[in-house]
Amino acid sequence: MLERLRSRLDRAVFFANVIRASKVVQPVRPSRVAQFVRDARQSRLGPHLAVMYHGAAHPDKEAIVEYGDRGVRRYTWGELDALVNRLAHALIARGVKGGSRVALMLPNGVEYLIAQQALARLGGLAVQIGYRLKPSEIAYILSNAEPVATLVHAEYLPAMREARAQAGKGGAMIAIAGGGDLGEAEDWDRALAAASPEVPPRVRGGDGGGVIVYTSGTTGKPKGATRSWRKTGFESVADMIYQVGMRSDDRHLVVCPLYHSAAPAFVAIMQSLGATIVLQNHYEPEAALDIIQKERITCTLMVPTMMIRMCALPRETIRRYNTSSLRWVMSAAAPLTTEAARRFMDTFGPVLWNFYGATETGLVTLAGPRDHLSRPGTIGRALRGNDIRLLDDAGRDVPTGQVGELYARNPTLISGYHGNAEATSQAQREGFFSVGDCGRVDDDGYYYLESRKSDMVISGGVNIYPREIEDHLSTHPSVLECAVIGIPDPEWGETLRAFIVLRDGMTLSETEIIDYCRKELADFKRPRKITFMKELPRNPTGKILKRELREIA
Repeated sequence: MLERLRSRLDRAVFFANVIRASKVVQPVRPSRVAQFVRDARQSRLGPHLAVMYHGAAHPDKEAIVEYGDRGVRRYTWGELDALVNRLAHALIARGVKGGSRVALMLPNGVEYLIAQQALARLGGLAVQIGYRLKPSEIAYILSNAEPVATLVHAEYLPAMREARAQAGKGGAMIAIAGGGDLGEAEDWDRALAAASPEVPPRVRGGDGGGVIVYTSGTTGKPKGATRSWRKTGFESVADMIYQVGMRSDDRHLVVCPLYHSAAPAFVAIMQSLGATIVLQNHYEPEAALDIIQKERITCTLMVPTMMIRMCALPRETIRRYNTSSLRWVMSAAAPLTTEAARRFMDTFGPVLWNFYGATETGLVTLAGPRDHLSRPGTIGRALRGNDIRLLDDAGRDVPTGQVGELYARNPTLISGYHGNAEATSQAQREGFFSVGDCGRVDDDGYYYLESRKSDMVISGGVNIYPREIEDHLSTHPSVLECAVIGIPDPEWGETLRAFIVLRDGMTLSETEIIDYCRKELADFKRPRKITFMKELPRNPTGKILKRELREIA
């Protein structure tokens, strides 16, 4: 009883510290608070309430800035909240209810954020579809998710039409016009103009709404990870807010695709604080530097590939832009090599953070700038609310310092893979969830990723984790990026093959690469074959597609 009371008191003090440090509480007119309370009483619980609150409390504060094909567009919190209401009314008129699934195939733009918030306000589920997917891939998602409506950019209409014809599903369709004939699709601007800006009535059905994110599919068909807003925990999020120093006066640059899981998650965190979101329609490193300077950007989320590309710009190009406003940069979605972290902080200062998590698990661990220097390669320590186990193939906990499959348990775990109970069951052990990553932990509780389980190489009966070889190759001054896989070998079972992308203007031979490995790595970890490439195959979120490299091999 006493221990439970202490735990509750600790949580209360912790959340009070988070609220104070984030500056989320600001003076507000009582009439505006009353307006929010009145509107919130007729709405569901969910992340949309943050937009509703800031729309009432700070209607004139800048909420979103978009750098896109239509130039620079700016929206206040009041304008954003009204647009969310309009889309919610438009969706209700087209048959969307609580629990309904609605497909989104949109680029990084204000419409994406409006759609996500409107569905949360109705208790619907956003089915996120990558705009780089081919019709057959889109059709697979439509068949699996069975959406009752589709929101799509006109640029992607041809692919969406073909996918809907293949799947025979998709429901009513609203398109953001980019010029030209929309055909059977309705025009976004007209649909919203005809709808009310007032708070929509509470609709029945569902369990409070959420999102279905289709996993990257680096090893096969993507699986629809379903996350319910009602079952989402906030302790790990609050811990990250506190440690990183996220604040209501931040200006957060979005460069990662919003159809993935990390980018919209960080947008939701920053919007909950009342920060300003700045969207870059398509990532281009020098253009991102220009936005950082113009908008006085304080923070951003990037995948390692984006950071590598930014640091690869000529030094004189980088110096042309003032990036001193940056307070933190978060790395996510793919492994961050020690060398990539070092180069980024050498260029932009000690602002780099890195978290480990997945679409399925949410936030699990966090590493800060000092950790990158004192414990190279770490993904940090567990965030509050997380339990982590490292297990061998038999499901037994491995000793400290040894490698095991990483399983996490927290209140943010997904409810499962949509329509795939078998995959859901295979990923779980006693309430813990795994996405197939292997790691180890040191005596101080710092975790390190070694490899994905499917990437582990067994050569002569010895387990080899390609991450170690990749980290070493990345330290070569001529190497921009690399990936290592196992290839069949008649004597050893498997041997290593490295794929190398060189920096502009650099040359290296296969012998030089192998000799570079021989100096620092055991002989059985040395690649036997080297392949030079112009670029590595990646999915849209930056993960290297090793299955394609195996096809080359």
